[in-house]
Amino acid sequence: MNDQDLINLLLVVSGALSVTTLIFGALWLRARERALRVMLTSNSGREAPAGEITHLVHAVDAIAVEVERISEAQRFTAQVLAEKIEPEPPLVKRSPGRVITPH
Repeated sequence: MNDQDLINLLLVVSGALSVTTLIFGALWLRARERALRVMLTSNSGREAPAGEITHLVHAVDAIAVEVERISEAQRFTAQVLAEKIEPEPPLVKRSPGRVITPH
């Protein structure tokens, strides 16, 4: 088998895999769309109560505050570590003197 045959085989296999991937992706999207339609038609008469929405808004706000606190703490820690690190002294080349080599 020469190089040209390997290239042709690779092109055929990659093309077949691409086509099957696209087909499975399209089928998955259609199934997901059908599932969403069924869920929306069954829940179309029910609306979320205002209490649930306000509770959700407060929870998201609390999460945002905590994330901001974590990022500030991380920034502060990085700054402290950057200030603590002292530059290493330059490496001094020393001649080893006599070197024993294995035989």
